[in-house]
Amino acid sequence: MKILNTLIIVIILSSLTGFSQTQVVLLENAKGIVPDNLGSVTLWENQIDGYPDATQSDTNLGAEQSHETYPGKTTVRFNKDGSFLKIEGSGGYVSDKAYSIFYVGSVLDQNSGDKEASLVSNYSIPTWSTVTGIRLIRTSDGRVCLDYSKTGNYRRLTLGTVPIDGFFFFGFKIDANGNYKYFDNTSPIITVGKINDTMIPSNEDLRFNLFAIKGDAKTYSHTEMVEFSLYDGTLNDVDFQNEYNRLATDYNDLVVPEFSVREVSPEDKTGLPADSPIVITFDQSIDENSDYPKIYVNKSDTEASGNWVLSPSNILTFTPTENWPANGLVSVQIQEGLKSTNDLSIALAKGDTYNFIVEAEKTFEYVSYQLDEPIATVDFPIVGHKLPLRLTTPVINENTTKKFPVHIWVHGGGWAGGSPEASDASYSPQGEYLAENLGVASLGVSYRCSGSSGTFSLALDDVDTAYQWALENAEQYNFDMTRVFFSGGSAGTPLAALIAQRYEGVLGYIGFNGIYDFVNDAGDFGVGNWYKQNVPSETANSPIFQLSNTPPAAIMMHGDADTTISHTQSTLFADAIKAKGGDAEAVIYPGEVHAFFNPGKPAYEDVLIEMVNFINRKLSEQSLSVIDINSSDKIKAYPNPVKKGDNLQLKSNFNSEKVDVQIMNQLGQIILSKRVYTIEDNIISIETKAFKSGIYILKISVNQTSNSLKFIIK
Repeated sequence: MKILNTLIIVIILSSLTGFSQTQVVLLENAKGIVPDNLGSVTLWENQIDGYPDATQSDTNLGAEQSHETYPGKTTVRFNKDGSFLKIEGSGGYVSDKAYSIFYVGSVLDQNSGDKEASLVSNYSIPTWSTVTGIRLIRTSDGRVCLDYSKTGNYRRLTLGTVPIDGFFFFGFKIDANGNYKYFDNTSPIITVGKINDTMIPSNEDLRFNLFAIKGDAKTYSHTEMVEFSLYDGTLNDVDFQNEYNRLATDYNDLVVPEFSVREVSPEDKTGLPADSPIVITFDQSIDENSDYPKIYVNKSDTEASGNWVLSPSNILTFTPTENWPANGLVSVQIQEGLKSTNDLSIALAKGDTYNFIVEAEKTFEYVSYQLDEPIATVDFPIVGHKLPLRLTTPVINENTTKKFPVHIWVHGGGWAGGSPEASDASYSPQGEYLAENLGVASLGVSYRCSGSSGTFSLALDDVDTAYQWALENAEQYNFDMTRVFFSGGSAGTPLAALIAQRYEGVLGYIGFNGIYDFVNDAGDFGVGNWYKQNVPSETANSPIFQLSNTPPAAIMMHGDADTTISHTQSTLFADAIKAKGGDAEAVIYPGEVHAFFNPGKPAYEDVLIEMVNFINRKLSEQSLSVIDINSSDKIKAYPNPVKKGDNLQLKSNFNSEKVDVQIMNQLGQIILSKRVYTIEDNIISIETKAFKSGIYILKISVNQTSNSLKFIIK
């Protein structure tokens, strides 16, 4: 593989020599992105020798490295207020002179009102009467614009319009006389124009994600960049066209085809009304004799019964013969044989399947917020470091009759992020759906990442702290800590999987794109031990080697095109759980990459329904156990909760020296059964050091009479 990569680089660099102008900047995904030991990208190395790098001297204003937020690519994200990278010594490259720019990226703040997103700029506003330089921006309505300076004001030139909800690419060149050309991913047509005004040059260096330089850095919407290149001069027309061809090939899923799906409705893909039709709008008229889409329910091999109607000529409407089943998965599959009246085949570059989840029969009112106060303040390694918590939970009201099952979400992100003052707590991607449709409370926990001087062991402690907080505050928030699920995404999966093995109240574990073995097949992401995955050892931090004797049930979902973490990590982890006698399944999604489980991705609804079915199945199984036993008024247990290692004391009028004791976990499995003898004052003492922390059921039998109660080991 290293030899192949070297050959590719040689070919690329060789091809550059044929260009009509000098390439001075080439920032490529996955090449030269250098995060510091706090998780901040302060250096993106220029791949063109002899020319400057993109740098940031202030760690707090650095970007972040993200794995596969764009499929198969490593990107740089500017998601902190004021963050930017600067190309040192580039002030003379872009002014009123000739230059050519090619950009691939996205805007992170899609709901930012009327704010513009600065992509690349050397815009300077020393005073409002001396504006200088240029900036390329993307506005909130999707326009790509060139802003350039005039004395005391600026001009705005709209170049094109790109989709506002995803990645895009564009190319722009301009000569010294103001003649320009532009293309983007929405069309292969290259537009031309001329700027008649003279731009006022700026000596400032080029910056990414920066609006202007006037005192402090001003940042509008945050951005994410895949690659950037700059030529110190105007490419000729052939070379400019070749750059479009290259980008359209490398990022073919961004190219807007001639005949494609424009919209699928209803808009809410997770709340399809039971009697709702499904409407598909295309950008061209449909050949009524071509192959219409097919619809399946709950992954059945049999098509759903109903009728397609074409009216008007570019809109297909499907009306089901019977109502959709509550909480069912409805999959609409576009067929390759669907054609337009111009005999164009449908483009399937963005996928051929659209999924809906049918609305539930019963829903819950819910709230979603971050707690005002952190759940903990830790003193190592940063004194006073705060761990916040995000809650998405059903509302407690007059209709609340049962406690809420608890879903604890451990976020991914490559263990990057955070600050010396506080870690980040993210909402679960599935939290709102679980609260509204299942009545499940989701806790988005925080843990110390690289930006917080975190390590793997410290992160484990922080996730454990979140569980202990939930245990201690269960009464206030109506949590049922006998029905707990852990889930994690990417870097969060080993943390969630390890903590899930510690407690008896855990009914299940859900993993997305997980890594469970740092010893074998860890890939580029898992090796290096920069997060101290090897302390105390890689084996100790690998969930596959740390399964409990009774591991909780698990479902792992993974894309087989994931180049960050191999899907075999999930399949082998499932095998290991089953070898221990546990219940486990790995669901592998063909062609899906690392971030496929997030909202807005084509497989999101499919992944969500797998998770929902798993949780419902485990809750149903648990309802058949002894979990609903209430505390007995004939037996007193103290202290309750009891600290692990201390003795649990039981007191009652046993009327017998010999007492039969059974201790069961939440699934009704007997983990202790023995006959004990009472001591003075009818007190029985039970050691807890052999048990895991969690919630248990204690059953006392004396002379054919039994009483039971719950107790907690902290």
